[in-house]
Amino acid sequence: MTTASDPSLQVMADEVQKVIRAEKNRKRFNALGWLVLVGAVTSVLLWWFWPSPVKVHWQTYTLDRADMVLTAMATGNLQPKSEVSVGAEISGLIREVLVAENDTIRQGQVLARFDTEELDVALQQATAGLALARASLFETTATLEEAQLAERRTRSLVQQRMLPQAALDEAIAKRKRAEGQVAYAKATVQQAEATISQARTRLEKAVITSPINGVVLQRSIEPGTTVAASFQTPVLFLLAQDLGQMELHVSMDEADVSMVRAGQRATFTVDAWAGREFDARVAKVYLYPTVEDNVVTYTTVLSVDNSQHLLQPGMTATATIYTGKRERALRVPNTAFRFTPPAAQGRDEGLFSRPASRADDHALASSNTIWVLAAEQPRRVLVRTGYTDGRYTEILSDELSEGDRILIGVAGDSVE
Repeated sequence: MTTASDPSLQVMADEVQKVIRAEKNRKRFNALGWLVLVGAVTSVLLWWFWPSPVKVHWQTYTLDRADMVLTAMATGNLQPKSEVSVGAEISGLIREVLVAENDTIRQGQVLARFDTEELDVALQQATAGLALARASLFETTATLEEAQLAERRTRSLVQQRMLPQAALDEAIAKRKRAEGQVAYAKATVQQAEATISQARTRLEKAVITSPINGVVLQRSIEPGTTVAASFQTPVLFLLAQDLGQMELHVSMDEADVSMVRAGQRATFTVDAWAGREFDARVAKVYLYPTVEDNVVTYTTVLSVDNSQHLLQPGMTATATIYTGKRERALRVPNTAFRFTPPAAQGRDEGLFSRPASRADDHALASSNTIWVLAAEQPRRVLVRTGYTDGRYTEILSDELSEGDRILIGVAGDSVE
């Protein structure tokens, strides 16, 4: 039996075909719907993450020419122009101290006295020794005169053949021995005189006097202190000459020392007088370097007028030395050398853009690199620099000219 002869079978086959076709149409519709959905989601994501054009507002500086005052900065400490350490050359007990710290003193003024009891005794002994030596000299001189007279008498008798030659020889020997005793006595007298001079000198050194006019900075002794000067001279007082004239010793960096010369003007500040500048003048630059932690500096001395007595020894000061002037110099702010545009500037960045690497930024950042704004886009320029005054740096190369706009920062972004 076939479907052609059996109408019921034909109807069943048609129904099956309809079901198959409906299932295929349903699957085709589901696939199309998923494709439409994926496309819609993709469109939304692209719209959401697609970068909008960004306009950067740059901070710029217009390159100009102006006079530049060149300076060099250094720090140091104030010191008296002349500082004297007063010590003791003898040992002994300090009986009295006549000055204190900050006292004004004059040259020759007595600062302290030792107890002189032993020194007085030593002087008396030396005086007695000198008296003994002179008495011995007087005695030996008389002996010599007696020997000379005996020699003359003996010589006369020998010439008259009344005495033998041996008697004359003995008289001559006695006279020579007497001469030797006189010479020895004279040396003893000189020795005794030297002993007296030494005793008197030690007695004079028992009084400590000031060698200068000035002020007492430090006193290291008190009455009753025992001073021992056996191996080295102990420092009893630290004196400073007139504090109306002082010195500022600063450590100058080796990069700036070539520009510093004696006679240059300088100013400095101290913490004790905030907001006030003091004038100074470069006196000299030491040739011998100071090396500390592999840093080389040169001591530079500045003379300071302290007639108002506002400054004190030891104060820490920051000095600015005016080393020269550059007229009509093409200059750029030092901030321009420290600025590097963000890596994204000059292009749009999207979701899949390559992030800027730190290595790229480091390669762009250079001590002689600045960025010029050309056609509203940053352009990197390598320049040759000259002197700097701390705020501006001189441009020596021809890559830039007056009027160029130099990038020094970013003010902000705006979306167009």
